[in-house]
Amino acid sequence: MLFSKPLYRSDDASSLAINKRVSGSHINVFIPNMPYIYLAKLINGTLLRSTDNNQGWEYMLAKDLKRDGNLIYTFTLRKNIKFQDGTLFDANDIVENFQFAMQEKNNNPMLYDHIKSVKKLSKYRVQFILNKPLERFLYFLTRYNIYSKKYLKKFSWGAYNTYTSDNMKEPGPYGLGPYILKKGYSIGRKQTAIIELKANPYYYEKGMPYIENITIYTELSTKEVLSKAFKKEELDITPIPFNKKVETITSSFTKLVTVPSRHSIAILMNMMRKDSILKNIKIRLALNEAIDQEKLLKFVYKGEGQIAPTTSNTNLYSVKLATQNLQTHHKKLWNKENTPKNYLKNILNNLELNVVTMDQMMFLWKGIEFQLAQYGVKINYTIIKSEIELFEYLLTNRDTPQQWDLLSWSNDSWSSNNPWSVFFHYHLTQPWSAISKDDVLQTYLNTYLVSRFNSPEHLKITKKIIHHVYNKAYMLAVPSPNIVLAVNKEVDYVPSAVLLMPLWKTRLTPYHWSIRAGKYPKKRQLPIRPEKSKQ
Repeated sequence: MLFSKPLYRSDDASSLAINKRVSGSHINVFIPNMPYIYLAKLINGTLLRSTDNNQGWEYMLAKDLKRDGNLIYTFTLRKNIKFQDGTLFDANDIVENFQFAMQEKNNNPMLYDHIKSVKKLSKYRVQFILNKPLERFLYFLTRYNIYSKKYLKKFSWGAYNTYTSDNMKEPGPYGLGPYILKKGYSIGRKQTAIIELKANPYYYEKGMPYIENITIYTELSTKEVLSKAFKKEELDITPIPFNKKVETITSSFTKLVTVPSRHSIAILMNMMRKDSILKNIKIRLALNEAIDQEKLLKFVYKGEGQIAPTTSNTNLYSVKLATQNLQTHHKKLWNKENTPKNYLKNILNNLELNVVTMDQMMFLWKGIEFQLAQYGVKINYTIIKSEIELFEYLLTNRDTPQQWDLLSWSNDSWSSNNPWSVFFHYHLTQPWSAISKDDVLQTYLNTYLVSRFNSPEHLKITKKIIHHVYNKAYMLAVPSPNIVLAVNKEVDYVPSAVLLMPLWKTRLTPYHWSIRAGKYPKKRQLPIRPEKSKQ
């Protein structure tokens, strides 16, 4: 026993990682959900950048903000920032980008209808004046990309009614982000399966990015993911099904990285079809009552998440307050009914549901299917590989109701620490909603949009929305997920809790496949004991 071989090793990637860019360094990343937003944050510059701090943003192109009441925002810009082609950036570029966008008004009318003017005050100061309060204005600026003059002249600005968000439409040195789009693209409703990035030599954060090249995959099956990550050194960062945690740890090439998130799993109920059985609130409630979230969390999520009475993630401060005394529908029913199983079977027996889901979500659906089958529910699946296929089912549904009953989407927290990432599914002006009509809810949402973030008014209206959608059972609620990744053992990567992949801060050890000489040492292939996630 004294000389027995070690079974595990510690994760030393952070201490061994190289603090400079190494020629030839390269990582491969799989981004199945909203790659157009993740990519935009890697290749583009914005005044403010999303982050998982309390306010939900940090300075990027701007270095200071002075707010005068609810209508005037004055930004001081960083100096000596260059576009990826080496041309200098200043206040003229902010004004010009907004002039192009406001002429189009086709991707985000909510933003442009609130802007009265954008003025250059000096070379490095710019002022926005709104014509009416818009409390999500600063959030909008985290997704408002600033393009070079050459790009604007060629493409203008807008996303041309994709209903997703804007992003670069062709490769080139057009942005201000840490990486240059070298090959491929992702603009929401259209994307390439492979995207290639290279480090921006003019990026303003000194020494970053540390990795020279990145390949992003947007369309891989679960089988392909597991093979590339576990059996070969072909995938450095990838989300995994929660039931593959052990395989991640025991693989020669990967380690398990898990952190709490502000993401949600949105399972929409289609109420747009005239003949939809889900128009019946009794059916919607019964489906939610049948879902035992505690068992899903234990057996399907493998503990990687937390209970969520509605779709919104309870790691968000306003949602946590709103749901303090709110039980899941399942727990509530079990506390009040003497024979809950018989009650549910009388409602749900012989119900047949058509489900649209991405392949990566099937581990969850098998758990849901097992629970619903106890009450006589049958599920028919349409399993798809790509998010753009999913959007075709969802974003056409309001105009031309589709035949699906339930549609699941991994809804990463694109609104940072704000529950709008889920609330927009309730807004009937959005193609993202599958609710046919609810005037009360629309009034609540309109109030929400003008309430100051985390103010007493904001917290009060958030609670009203949460309780309203809970009582209406508009979506099928399941636990909110942690971020669960397989990461190459020689990659030092720290995930963000919101929709952001800080790959420009990611570093490699000398043993990484892209920069080492020779084979991967056997002693480095020992399983790495995962550290406990911190809240």
